[in-house]
Amino acid sequence: MSQNLQNCQNFKIEVGKAANQRFPAATRLGLPHTSNFCFVGFESFVIKNVAMKRTIAFVCFILLMFPLFAQQPDSLRLSVQDCIDKALENNIELKNSQLEIEKARLTKNEARAEYFPTVSAQAVGFDALNPMFSFGIEDIGNAQLRQILYTLYAEYGANMDIDKAYSFVQNGVILNAMATEPIYAGGRIRNGNKLAKLGIDAAETQTKMKEDAVCLQTETLYWQIVALQEKLATLDQLDRLLDTLDKDLSGAIEAGLAMPTDQYKLKVKQNESQLNRKKVTDGITLLKMALAQTIGADWQTMTLTDTLGMETEPTAYYHLPGEAVFLRHESHLLDLSLQAEDLKKKMTLGEALPSLLVGGSASYHTIFENSKPNAMVFAVLQIPITDWHKTSIKLKKHNLDTEMAENTRSDLTEKMEMQTNQAWFNLEQSWLRIGMAQTSLNDAEANLKITEDYYEAGLVALSDVLEAQTLLKQSRDELTDSRVEYRINLVTYKSLVKE
Repeated sequence: MSQNLQNCQNFKIEVGKAANQRFPAATRLGLPHTSNFCFVGFESFVIKNVAMKRTIAFVCFILLMFPLFAQQPDSLRLSVQDCIDKALENNIELKNSQLEIEKARLTKNEARAEYFPTVSAQAVGFDALNPMFSFGIEDIGNAQLRQILYTLYAEYGANMDIDKAYSFVQNGVILNAMATEPIYAGGRIRNGNKLAKLGIDAAETQTKMKEDAVCLQTETLYWQIVALQEKLATLDQLDRLLDTLDKDLSGAIEAGLAMPTDQYKLKVKQNESQLNRKKVTDGITLLKMALAQTIGADWQTMTLTDTLGMETEPTAYYHLPGEAVFLRHESHLLDLSLQAEDLKKKMTLGEALPSLLVGGSASYHTIFENSKPNAMVFAVLQIPITDWHKTSIKLKKHNLDTEMAENTRSDLTEKMEMQTNQAWFNLEQSWLRIGMAQTSLNDAEANLKITEDYYEAGLVALSDVLEAQTLLKQSRDELTDSRVEYRINLVTYKSLVKE
């Protein structure tokens, strides 16, 4: 140590001598120029340079990392209602349903146009190589009459500037305009408009059905994600228990109170937990992707805010199945199908009934000399005679279609009542499952506490503790599954009873 101090003093003396030789002006100015002063200045210089380098390095680090921080997307926090609103706004199927409604409205406008007059205009111009009509004295078949005309033409024709042959209609222009208005068409126009109006109602009803389906799908995916997140939290608790047990076990093995084989059993349990965590994490990712596709969002930025709260007893939501079926969109759609079949039958009958239309036209042409514009009005009455047999066959087919539609409505009504009852039974069963799962969880927690106490007292083996932890995890997962199942069954039932 003394040798190191002596070396340091010698280094300071040498530095001072070098400073006196290098800066002699310091002596004349009365500045301190001892070896200690020079060495302190040297130390200050080194320290300042090190601090500056650290500052520059820190600034460079901030500048390099700032774009990474800036590129991090904002988290999209979503509740169940937020997801439903986004789904109704962005879902592709619903957008197409709105387009179907617009198409039905255009069809209605197209059918309404049949009430208005039909106006058309036509213009024809032609120039033929030869006249379409040619007539002269030589074209007369009676020879005696032809000879008389030749005699008269020879005596008077030249003086009166008359030709012995005429040709016309070689070129010209024809203009025509016509307007028609149906007065009676067998009720086909009126029934066609009614059918088009039913088309709008049917398209709107189908859109409501798709909205219900999208809402159900969205909420189902949401709660399934929440369930997996709850299971992930359960795995976190299990891992903490296993880590604590691992530390205690290591000390017990070193003290000779536990067997090394227990360490292997614990390792197997930890590996199993890691595999379960991977499965749950992958499941959350896939469900988030499905939910994002449904609502039109980025799954990587989604954060679900709703959690599994307290459930309400299902009796508060009960409705009579018959009344619930009557309020469903499917029932209204079945009624519309019956009305549509009735209107189609009336339109088919209208094909065999008389039809009356009136109209008017105006024309002008240059085919003949001194042509004048002309106009006229007309009425057309059409009475089908031979179509009655064919129409009667069509009417029989429509009667069969109507009967089939009634049978379908009756059958589907019964099935919808069964579906409503089944949804109610599922809701009741899931409510009972929650109660039993909660009881099992309480028992599993008490069992784990007792088993851990016995293990610390050396009364049970490690395998008993691991089994108790597994039972606790299963009980928590069962409670989570039952609560999520109840929420999904409740949403399904409410969608069926239109609550």
